[in-house]
Amino acid sequence: MKAKYLLIVLPLLATLAFGQTSETGAGGQSGIIFELGGSARSLAMGQAYNAIADEGECMLYNPAGLGQIRTTKIGLMGGLLYAGAMQSVVTANMPLATYGTVGLTYSGAFSSLDDGDILDPEGNPVGGSASMNNSALMVSYGKKFRYIGVGLSPKIMLGVLHDESAFGFDADFGAIIYPASINPDWNYDLVTIGVSVKNLLGSTMSYTDSGEEPAIPRILRAGVGVKILEMFAGDFDISLPLGESGETGWYGGLEFTPVDIISLRGGVNHNSINAGMGLHFDLARSVGMDIDYAFMYPYAAEPGFLDPLHKVSFNVELRSVAGLWVTVNPSVLTSTEYADIAVYGASQYYGKTKRWVFEIYDKVGTVVYRQSRDVIDPDLDALPSEFKWSGLDNMKGGQVKNGWYFYRFTIIDNLGDQIVYKGKLLKVER
Repeated sequence: MKAKYLLIVLPLLATLAFGQTSETGAGGQSGIIFELGGSARSLAMGQAYNAIADEGECMLYNPAGLGQIRTTKIGLMGGLLYAGAMQSVVTANMPLATYGTVGLTYSGAFSSLDDGDILDPEGNPVGGSASMNNSALMVSYGKKFRYIGVGLSPKIMLGVLHDESAFGFDADFGAIIYPASINPDWNYDLVTIGVSVKNLLGSTMSYTDSGEEPAIPRILRAGVGVKILEMFAGDFDISLPLGESGETGWYGGLEFTPVDIISLRGGVNHNSINAGMGLHFDLARSVGMDIDYAFMYPYAAEPGFLDPLHKVSFNVELRSVAGLWVTVNPSVLTSTEYADIAVYGASQYYGKTKRWVFEIYDKVGTVVYRQSRDVIDPDLDALPSEFKWSGLDNMKGGQVKNGWYFYRFTIIDNLGDQIVYKGKLLKVER
């Protein structure tokens, strides 16, 4: 019976711990955990992520973003929330060549209430201690076609309030439009338009003893994203509750990557002002890691009532598990050498490709080498398993300048989707 009193304080706890309740378009008390963000990257950008949605945490914003992910990634974030609550999030995704990408997300929020914190309907302390445990599991799928990507995320939710529990099922749907794909010479994700509907079924959570049924409302979220020269990214979103009550939420965020290994971020939404940074590095040629940090200042709360939050997340990229990646020998190219570039994973695209393009570009994005082919006969025109490069600029002629160079594969599949793989290649020293 203590759970019915816990339900009285849960809306306040949700407001303190999560920054928004169903009145601001975040969902019910168990569904709300999917609104906490999945990485410090998206949090640092003010949770403005519905249109960019290009990392594993996209499943919590717009599952259509999975169609942009071409390598296996595993993410982890945890830490304190407000009101003594703890948060943990685990994400994982795997691409299936031209068949899209699947993903899995676990999100949990945990809290305990001590003597004096549990009140009856008249506001009197009940006494004793109790706990709250909200957990949810989401299985997602996303596929990008030429001009549009779509995604679906069924999810199950479990809420435990002291000695009572509730179970719920719902699903999210998302789409991302790529207007720049109309021109094949443009970067396909130069501008993106993201739309998602959270909690399509509008499920309820019925607790075993108290009979309370906190609703999980439907939420419409839409945004516009921009990426420029692989250095700047921005997103602006709005969220609208699709029910009788609720308020509009808004989110804006920017990311600046001046060099490959670091990104600077900032964002603001209707609850907080956020900032952060990210470090990117390779543990091996086929393994990459991101370490991200976010700072969140809850300006919408009364001054001094809530302390700022700090979040750290880790993201590991396993390029050899699924996707396309390369090795190169030597890693430093001198004037008398050719670089042997071995391509791994090309066989998964056999018979599924209309065109492929291999490019080498410098640190500012200028292409210095390009080789491409329309696939008429899969046996003759398939993506090669190796390339050789002598440092020749076959776009303008002559030898390239000293410095670091990067590779990019663009594969056009039979449905017209642009599948892009890229990474660091080698250093030229002459």
